[in-house]
Amino acid sequence: MKALVKLLTTVTAISLVAMPAAVFAHHSTSEYDQTVKVEIEGSIARKFWRNPHVIFHVTTMENGQEEEWIVEGASVSGQNRQGITSDVINVGDMVKVAGYVSTRRDNDMIMQNILLDGGQELMLGRNGTRFWPEVDRLQTSSTGPTAAEIAEAEANADGLFRVWSWGALERGWWFFADPDAFPLTHAALEKFATWDEYTENPQLLCVPPGMPLTMGNPYPIEFTQHDENTIVMQAHEFDVTRVIHLDAEPVPTVEENIMGYSVGRWVDENTLEVDTTNINYPYFNRVGISSGPDLTVHERFVIDDEAGEMHYFLTVNDPWALTETFEKEMLWIWTPGQPLGAYGCEVSEVYSQ
Repeated sequence: MKALVKLLTTVTAISLVAMPAAVFAHHSTSEYDQTVKVEIEGSIARKFWRNPHVIFHVTTMENGQEEEWIVEGASVSGQNRQGITSDVINVGDMVKVAGYVSTRRDNDMIMQNILLDGGQELMLGRNGTRFWPEVDRLQTSSTGPTAAEIAEAEANADGLFRVWSWGALERGWWFFADPDAFPLTHAALEKFATWDEYTENPQLLCVPPGMPLTMGNPYPIEFTQHDENTIVMQAHEFDVTRVIHLDAEPVPTVEENIMGYSVGRWVDENTLEVDTTNINYPYFNRVGISSGPDLTVHERFVIDDEAGEMHYFLTVNDPWALTETFEKEMLWIWTPGQPLGAYGCEVSEVYSQ
């Protein structure tokens, strides 16, 4: 390795950007060597501060020759939740970056820690490990809801109808899991083998998620009662909207779309069951597993008002992709005043070619 790059072998791999890998990994992290931490030093040549995740182009010097590194971080939405804003790092700043280097692409790194121009270390995750403990850590704090926003949310919350965020239960990282996590058919495995995570990745290309993928996102969702026969779900991620028709009959002739046609019924005042058909969305998860034309989804939403929790049960049937049904349980929690927020997405030039 070049003298500019310092290699530090770790006893155990430190978690990516000190966050669950799925929050960042809009493409697989398997290509990054997480047993070796790398440090580079240079100036910020370009800054991409957009969802689906932050990217910096860092210009380094070695023997009088310039080299450009691409360093990637978590989503803007994730950074904002920690109080990290785009003005912390600017084009022209001299920085040091520590992270994991790609084994497939030259000069490509997942960043975890940044030593800023002002001499402070920026941690890109809530529970990150210090890389330069001899310097001060940049203190950040997210702005929480105001007392008025909390009071309004508490006054308006009505069972299902509120903003929900991820809970502490195993967070459903199925949507970033490898093929061996699913009962895949031979056809699905064959298609996975030819998938290119950069040129075909819907997240990096800002393709909105459909069903059931949209129900496995790590950002807030909100349910509203549109009318007595219609529930509308909006998701922060990709700003998508989903419609659930209450006590309706399946409509096999309805035009297929990425969300499908969802029919819901209240089992009791706290339990909603939903069946979705007519789904025209080719991705089962976010890292290369595809869906088939006869995909159907059954969901059960169970509200615990006292605990402020929504227990979510997912069952997927897909005879083309799965040899048996796939089931998953997830947990959502209510934080009064938590905004849904807007996501927005822009394709970085790193992936647009």
